[in-house]
Amino acid sequence: MKLVNEFDEYRHEHDKGLRAKISWLLKLPKFWNSPLSKEVIRSIDPQKGENVLDIGAGMGPASVEAASRGAHVVAIDPSRFMRAILGFRRQFQKDPGLITVEAGAAEKIPLSKRSTDVVCAVNAIHHWTDLEGSIEEIARVIAPGGRVLLVDEDFTDPEHPQHETHHDHEEEMTKVDVEVIKSLFEIRGFEAKGKKVLLSGLPVKLVEANFQ
Repeated sequence: MKLVNEFDEYRHEHDKGLRAKISWLLKLPKFWNSPLSKEVIRSIDPQKGENVLDIGAGMGPASVEAASRGAHVVAIDPSRFMRAILGFRRQFQKDPGLITVEAGAAEKIPLSKRSTDVVCAVNAIHHWTDLEGSIEEIARVIAPGGRVLLVDEDFTDPEHPQHETHHDHEEEMTKVDVEVIKSLFEIRGFEAKGKKVLLSGLPVKLVEANFQ
């Protein structure tokens, strides 16, 4: 009997099935120990004791980095496969209790209202099937004074090392428009910025937002 994933409605066809799992495994070095994820955590600077939400956590490079600073991390991903890998990985951290792995998606965050101080997502936005619903969910769970940092690699930039092979990947997934995302935060009371920059040596699309 085929297992039904309740979060499949929040996943593109590109992200489902055996082909997706093989693709992720082939990119394991990038997903496991991502310099970009580390730079995102350095930039948003979670403090010891803060609550961090890592959306689309995958194999957990951002979650592990945030927990190494003493933050309490809830890592969510709609993929059972990714959650299993991160669940295994967390056992080998200095303090495994700082990382909680949950089934979830940006469109359906398993947290209560105003419960998290920091929200991050690295190379996740293009996977979201409902962009506005995702921003609405982030706005629901963020606490006053909370901060958000969303970063996706910009494969459309000719300077990106994978431009030739990945420049059209948003066409089959979700287009990442920093101005649109910035506006979605602003109408929900955030101070927000959207820009294209270099981060960890890669061209990225970046949105940062603060909730007062």
